[in-house]
Amino acid sequence: MSTHIYHAIEIQVPVQQAFDYACAPSHWPDWHPSSLKLYTNNAGIASIGTGFEEDVQAGGRTGHLVWTVTEFVNAQRWTGQAKVDNGASLTVSYHFSATANGGTLFERHLHYDLPNLALKVLNFLVLRRRITAESALSLQRLQTVLQGGSLGDFAGDKSLAASH
Repeated sequence: MSTHIYHAIEIQVPVQQAFDYACAPSHWPDWHPSSLKLYTNNAGIASIGTGFEEDVQAGGRTGHLVWTVTEFVNAQRWTGQAKVDNGASLTVSYHFSATANGGTLFERHLHYDLPNLALKVLNFLVLRRRITAESALSLQRLQTVLQGGSLGDFAGDKSLAASH
C-alpha cells in the first residue's frame, strides 16, 4: 500500500520563478529539511530523463536516493521517481498554477512504497507523521526563500523535524 502526502501553499512570486527554483534539485537542500546533499552535474531545472542522487534524512532515518525525472511540463508540472537504498520507492510531483493576485499555488504530492512489513509498521507508528511534518515545513521554507525572506526563523529545523 502506497502512502500519499499532499501539501499546498501560495507563494507570492510568478509561476515561472517558482517552477525554475523548485524544479532545480540543486536548490532542494536550501528549502527542504530532509534533503542533505545532492549529487548532480546540473544546477538548473531537471528535465525528463535527468538522473541525480540525493542523501536525505526523512522521518528520522537516513537514506540515499537515485532519482529520474519522469514528467516535465514547463511552469506547470514536474515529477521525479526515486529508488531508496533500503528498497523503498517514491514519487514526488510538483504542480504550479497562477493565483488571481499574480502569485503561484504550489502543490506537492509525495507517494512512497516501503519494501517490508517492519518499515510499513514503522511508517504507521512514526514515519508518516514525521514525513508529513517535514513536507509541510518544506513548503513554508520554499515560500520564505522565494519571497525573499530569511530562513533564520527556521534554524535547527532539520533536527526538530526529525525529532517529532
